[in-house]
Amino acid sequence: MEKTEMIVRQGIDSKALLVTFIRKLPRLLLVAVAGAIFGSGLYWILAFYASINHAAYAVETEYYIDFSEGRIEAKDYYNDFTWNDVIATDLILGRMMDALGAGYDREAVRQMLHADILSDVRYLTITVTGSDAQVVSDVNAAFCNAITVFGASRDEFDSIELIEDNGVKKVEQDWFSWRAAVLGMFLFLGIGIFLMLLEFMVGDRFYTKTDVIKYLELEPLGLICKTENRENGRQESRLLENLRELLKTHRNLYLLDAADGADSEIFMEQLRALDVDLDFDALKPCEKYCVGDDAAILVIVPFEKNYREKITDEINNAIMHGGKIAGAVLTECDRHWVRMYYGKG
Repeated sequence: MEKTEMIVRQGIDSKALLVTFIRKLPRLLLVAVAGAIFGSGLYWILAFYASINHAAYAVETEYYIDFSEGRIEAKDYYNDFTWNDVIATDLILGRMMDALGAGYDREAVRQMLHADILSDVRYLTITVTGSDAQVVSDVNAAFCNAITVFGASRDEFDSIELIEDNGVKKVEQDWFSWRAAVLGMFLFLGIGIFLMLLEFMVGDRFYTKTDVIKYLELEPLGLICKTENRENGRQESRLLENLRELLKTHRNLYLLDAADGADSEIFMEQLRALDVDLDFDALKPCEKYCVGDDAAILVIVPFEKNYREKITDEINNAIMHGGKIAGAVLTECDRHWVRMYYGKG
């Protein structure tokens, strides 16, 4: 099996993927920070909305439930779910409304009450919340009286007594949540990594000379970077050597790209910046028909651009009109990416 055919059949270049991930880490970190800001901002908006529509005052009271001797089974079904149902009945809420008077709405008072059994079923915690401190205090007092009477009137209890009252306090609004920030950070980071993987694996981008062989089935003459190109550099010297060899057999070398000549101009600028002895007059913009024994086409492939389908279409069009493809050059490469992948030189 020929080397070119083996390369075409290769799967994902794991080293190129790792290098790409490392090079994009700063950007991914910025995405993560943006996610944390987004999560915090969203939480702040929700907290602001809650501060307008929800309770501003609360009082928490704790009651001790003394179950009757011989009615121990009552402990099994008097949980916090049961208590939240019980306090909404006439036995407690109805008695509260009688004490509060006609100025109070039954459903509004019901919404102010919440029951919790935190661990031991003998200890009942009641939280009363509202927007007015005096109303909260009145409802709490009415509840204390109602549940005390309720405990004395039911045969499953000996009594229900108030053991702790923390008093009415202003509810402090939490404007920041680490959980929301971390959730936003990981959400954005996950999306960023997914998009990076998607671009690398199914996108139209070229990262290595092997990609040129794999996707275009062309021989790469070499690569050149955006910056810091040196005549004696390992990659640059190989490119210059291959260009000189090609110019020995072809009087005209036409540069073909998929950007109406813009990427070819960038390549020529990078090549001239090397200040080398090269026949630049022989390197020309690609015309529609570049035919003849002394003419060949050099394909320009920019690094990490969505380019595969566009340049493939240009190549097929050139071949259809009789053009001869001599090879390709990977241009505008990231110098740090190249060093990490190919090594220094």
